Amino acid sequence: MDLTLNKPWEQGAQGKNDAWFLPRPKKNKYPGGLPLHAEEWIIKMAMHLYGEKFKEKYILQPFGGAGKYGLILDIKEEANPDLIADAHNLPFKDKIFKVVFCDPPYSNKEAKEIYGTSPLSYKDWSQEAERVLQNKGILILYHKHILPNPNPKVLSLKKRVFLGNRVYHTPRVIQFYQKN
Repeated sequence: MDLTLNKPWEQGAQGKNDAWFLPRPKKNKYPGGLPLHAEEWIIKMAMHLYGEKFKEKYILQPFGGAGKYGLILDIKEEANPDLIADAHNLPFKDKIFKVVFCDPPYSNKEAKEIYGTSPLSYKDWSQEAERVLQNKGILILYHKHILPNPNPKVLSLKKRVFLGNRVYHTPRVIQFYQKN
């Protein structure tokens, strides 16, 4: 995952809020796919916040789609995930991942129209993500809205990144929470 670009996960990483601008498009035209370099930068930031590097087997993407890093889950077989599973009911034991990277559909309408899936329950999938996250682990929420902390008693906001990538495109928000 080494990049030749600047390293925003190190520059200014002490502050709670940051802004990144990334190019688009990338070769993969998967609907809802991340901007070019976004996934690598996000994973690097998570490792930086975690405080150590670790192997990809400790990264879970429950809404994986076209993800490249970690264990990729998706509800749709056409996405070619590592495992077909629903993020609302993850098939894993408690506390086994160091990073859980959630990039869900942004609304129930988008879930149905773009991905052909059933409505989402933020409470259910975020509880599942927290359940499989190790203590000290990083929960990443990638969305077009600032989402509420799924569990303020257990998760602390460490970093918020505002991501822009092209004209007339809705910016994204990446929230990094650490499990106490």
